[in-house]
Amino acid sequence: MGKNLTLEEKVGQLMMFGFQELTVPEYIKEFILKHNLGGIIHFSRNIVDPEQIKGVNEELQALAQQSPSGIDLLISLDQEGGSVARLTQGVAVSPGNMALGATANPHLVEKVASIMGEELRAVGFNVNLAPCVDVNNNPLNPVIGVRSYGSDPKLVGELGVAATRGFQKHLIAVAKHFPGHGDTHVDSHLSMPIINHDWERLSTVELPPFEDAIHNGVGAILAAHVLFPALESNPRLPATLSHNVLTKLLREQLGFEGLIFTDCMEMEAITKQYSMGEAAVLAIEAGVDVVLVSHTPERQSEAYWAVVEAVKTGRISMDRIEQSYNRVKAAKEALAATKDLARTVNTAEHQEVMKQVVRESLTVVQDRGNLPLKQQELVVIETRAQATSIAEEKISEAQGLAEALRQGGFTVRGEKVGLTCSSEERKKLVELTANQPLVIIVSQDAHRYEGQSELIREIMDVAQEVVVIGARTPYELNSFPEVATYIAAYSNRDIIWGPLVELLTGKIQAQGKLPVSLV
Repeated sequence: MGKNLTLEEKVGQLMMFGFQELTVPEYIKEFILKHNLGGIIHFSRNIVDPEQIKGVNEELQALAQQSPSGIDLLISLDQEGGSVARLTQGVAVSPGNMALGATANPHLVEKVASIMGEELRAVGFNVNLAPCVDVNNNPLNPVIGVRSYGSDPKLVGELGVAATRGFQKHLIAVAKHFPGHGDTHVDSHLSMPIINHDWERLSTVELPPFEDAIHNGVGAILAAHVLFPALESNPRLPATLSHNVLTKLLREQLGFEGLIFTDCMEMEAITKQYSMGEAAVLAIEAGVDVVLVSHTPERQSEAYWAVVEAVKTGRISMDRIEQSYNRVKAAKEALAATKDLARTVNTAEHQEVMKQVVRESLTVVQDRGNLPLKQQELVVIETRAQATSIAEEKISEAQGLAEALRQGGFTVRGEKVGLTCSSEERKKLVELTANQPLVIIVSQDAHRYEGQSELIREIMDVAQEVVVIGARTPYELNSFPEVATYIAAYSNRDIIWGPLVELLTGKIQAQGKLPVSLV
């Protein structure tokens, strides 16, 4: 970063913006060249395949070389694995964190994260907004769930550290969502969640995985749009905007020296309460280094100019801007040292590691004599794969269990139903399954969708035997605890169906252990 930068150019380095297109729009080019934009976040809307996104990222970095600071952008995405993965074509996509939690295998988790980090860096990313180290102990959590390693802080901390080690062989890992989003039943994309636990509880459950990440050198931490009354008395200041949470707790008490990111400032937990400009100023005042505005050009511009104006009027000191600017600069300089290492994408070896995770994660929670399958003729009912929160991508997978079983030599009558499962769908499927020797149902968080759990119970009443395979969190078992066979698979991506058929037919034994408590 050769020349002395102006206030406006330093504030630009504290901003990370997203855009809607598959190519770099003019206003982003202009923001890089004129205002020294520091970072970009990509979503699936920006990505076709590795070759295309590599080209986009190379174009962005070429622009950054012509910017006032002349140094690379931070280019990020949320590549957690499982249900939250932005780049899915032509790469090795990991199963999600809860599947990794079921393996309880830190060596495997580190290997998986290293593969993901290598592939991301090979196509031009240098920040991964992962791992998610929230301790998921609320069965009704609509936004974390399978994105968590589990409900045990010790396991979450151990696997979060392993993932951080793997990612940071190649890029910056970002532990999220500080100080913990696991015990919410509100989605912060839609409204402000509140966690009312006292300090003793927070310091024994929510905070330990973040402390583990800090002690093991995680490069960045992302703050949650969640209100913690035990940490912040102002009811309008979620963690993202709280000086008490980000400076007093995270910086001073926990000793974190890396980058602090906001979660996206366009989430409604923020926008229902503040203008974008005021929210950005509050975030910088709280101690944030990188303000994330993922979608709207007008809001991005508003955030940037509001921070510039707050310095000019004396509300934010220049020292405060310098602190964050220097952290961003140091992170970028550290990345430059590993920029040109040789990296590969989507090798057979990488894919095999991901399948190994699935095989080690599949969990037979209970079985009364249905495994291995003895029936050759099966009815398989599958809930359609779909995103269940704004954080997730729509999963449009080609295969499914019915097709995988057919390929394995079974005769299968396959049916698909929606997550909510209407009364008409239930009536039809109950008639279809009456007196069937064996019905397999692939469910997704049935405890959150009454129609789905009702369908399962009704089929249990009429079919001779029922096997339920949970494609998300296993908390749903509490809605039909008497089912003869329940397998936790934690995912509905295509990678799971082959190993699942191997399990159902006895070719492999289940190794996974439930990483969450069902009681």
